[in-house]
Amino acid sequence: MVPSSRSRRAAKACSFCRRRKLRCDEKPTCSNCQGYGKECVYMTSPARPRPSKAWIAHLVTENEQLRQRLGDGSAAPAHGEQATPDADLHQQSESTKMDHPQSVVSGIFISANGDSSYHGLTSTLFDGAPVSRHGSAQLANRPGPVEPIQQQLMGEAAYQRQLETLNFQQGKLDFDGVDPELGMHLLSLHWNRQHHSFLITHRPSFMRDMATNGPYFSKLLLNAIYFGAAKFSNRPEVRRDPDDARTAGWTFRMRVKELLGSALDRSEITTIQALLVMTSSLFALGDERSAAWLYSGTAFRMIIDLGMHVDATMLPNMRRLSPEDLEIRRRVFWGAFVVDKIQSLYQGRPASLQSFDTKVLLSFLDRYEELEPWQPFAYSDVQSYPGSPAYSVSTFTWLCKLSLVLNEILNKVYSERSSNRSPHDLIATLNRLDGQLKTWYESLPDHLRYNSPMGIVPPPHVLSLLALYNVLVILLHRPFVSEGHLYTADPSVAKSSFTTCTTAASSIIQLLQAYDNTFSIRRAPYLISYATYVAATIFVRVAAQRERVSRAHTSLQSCLDIFKKNQETNWAVRRAHNVILHLMDRMGVRLDDCTTVDDDSPNRMDGRSDHLTMPTERPLGPAPAISHDSPPEIEPSELDIEMVIQSFIGTQPRPTDGLMREAMDLSFGPPVSHSNIPAPIAPVVGPYEDAYSYPRFDDMLFGFNGSPQDNAFTDN
Repeated sequence: MVPSSRSRRAAKACSFCRRRKLRCDEKPTCSNCQGYGKECVYMTSPARPRPSKAWIAHLVTENEQLRQRLGDGSAAPAHGEQATPDADLHQQSESTKMDHPQSVVSGIFISANGDSSYHGLTSTLFDGAPVSRHGSAQLANRPGPVEPIQQQLMGEAAYQRQLETLNFQQGKLDFDGVDPELGMHLLSLHWNRQHHSFLITHRPSFMRDMATNGPYFSKLLLNAIYFGAAKFSNRPEVRRDPDDARTAGWTFRMRVKELLGSALDRSEITTIQALLVMTSSLFALGDERSAAWLYSGTAFRMIIDLGMHVDATMLPNMRRLSPEDLEIRRRVFWGAFVVDKIQSLYQGRPASLQSFDTKVLLSFLDRYEELEPWQPFAYSDVQSYPGSPAYSVSTFTWLCKLSLVLNEILNKVYSERSSNRSPHDLIATLNRLDGQLKTWYESLPDHLRYNSPMGIVPPPHVLSLLALYNVLVILLHRPFVSEGHLYTADPSVAKSSFTTCTTAASSIIQLLQAYDNTFSIRRAPYLISYATYVAATIFVRVAAQRERVSRAHTSLQSCLDIFKKNQETNWAVRRAHNVILHLMDRMGVRLDDCTTVDDDSPNRMDGRSDHLTMPTERPLGPAPAISHDSPPEIEPSELDIEMVIQSFIGTQPRPTDGLMREAMDLSFGPPVSHSNIPAPIAPVVGPYEDAYSYPRFDDMLFGFNGSPQDNAFTDN
């Protein structure tokens, strides 16, 4: 009988693993000793009596009294201080400068076998013992030099990568009944694309434990990976219907449901990882929003249950966790933090994981994947690509930093109570968050920038990171144009904010052109289509004030082409597409004079007659510059700001639009101030009207995946 993961973690390490500080998996001969050809010797020692609660309380009190006498309390931050994204953006050394102000760290309990559990001061588990609210464990357990730990983790990662092929050839890998060649194909797709999934899974530990049935492998996580990777595979055997791409991974989804029932009884890291992987995959289907939301919520609950929202290096008993354990806990937490913000963005709902309730170092020491060669294995349409370092660790790190700013934008600009704040207060928030975005962009390392269409295109996850940054610029500034009462407070803010939005939208379309020309937009993640949608909401308003053929019309046409290409992989894109078509109809924008691009054109977006160039910098502020090589998309002096404001404010639906009347009664996205003055309506028939039958919904930044649209798409 195979021992459980709990019993394996509870076993003492053999002498070889103890000297090498390796994870020992307790067999007659552990895998490490087998690999190195060493004798596996387990040292036994008499059991030590467990201290009583009274004795622990006495020691805690004595420890606190000694610290107060020695004056150590002066080294701790003042009570009540909060960590802010500004502190995260200005860190100079991720391993030493990211110490968040201390809160209650004594609420995490780690048992002898490495299991953790979190309980705050209100819990009865404290048994009335006095506990410091300033993190008394901080000084005693401050991490030492990171170089030895980093070398150990990277060395172990390199060794496990070598063992992958050997374990596969020897039939040691557990593919849960799937043909090993197909299973390895799907795993390779996942690892090639997991940079879009925020490094939620740790390849070395997963593949090692897949061969040894260790704690960082589970069949639930394996099938979640299969399901997420299946839609990017061209193999018909992964589809229930070989002719329908939407049925890809169906059998794996059913297996996940089967395994998930028993997995919900206890929090496990592999269960958290599986739920987060499923969240991103399910939302892209379009009709699985509730499942995605509930899966992610369960994952967040498990993270709190395990105490992963507080860094274990601050705990007195942290030595029970290996460096690999600490690395994985940080990766999973920050991956969940990003997923939380992205899901809140897509669904137009409040975020669950708040930065002021968490305290995890933004530092990843296993950097083996950073410079690992990356090829577009998961992008079948790529003709040739010279390759690039993956840059996965740094991309993930900067994505986490950007998600901290996104968290502030969601809370300060799009929360339910944000509309109750005064215009002057909101403008002050705009300036502060605008400065944080600018600081983030200016601090980007050179290898995460893309400044010229003539330069080497970075991997797609780097382009996605830059696209998300520009999306946040629009998310921050657009309400200061769309909210009419803000315009009356300071008219110059609306003009400068809309100019900033047009700059960001132009940057997005150029990033998308680079993405499509190099990797093909067909295999892009949903984030790319969401960025396309946000940019299109700006281009359609500029096109409404331009002649029939303009750069805005061309860019808008490119957005529609992206929707058409990406909807096979991400079915939810169809809704974003139809919202833009309705907005064009309402604003009288026609594209029948624009040059269209055939869906199968080998040059994809190259055929644009008016190609946009990438700005050498992306400054924020009242007068941002588009590029040194091309004129700005729109000048403030040319802008009819009143018309733009009215275009954002919801209008009365036409009498024949019954579905539109139903939708207008629902709450989509952030609250807006409605006006009784309708925007001009000019019914037109665009080039896509004949090919698509679409419901008419108002323009929304997020939340347009609402249930009223589900019925509208069932027959399409």
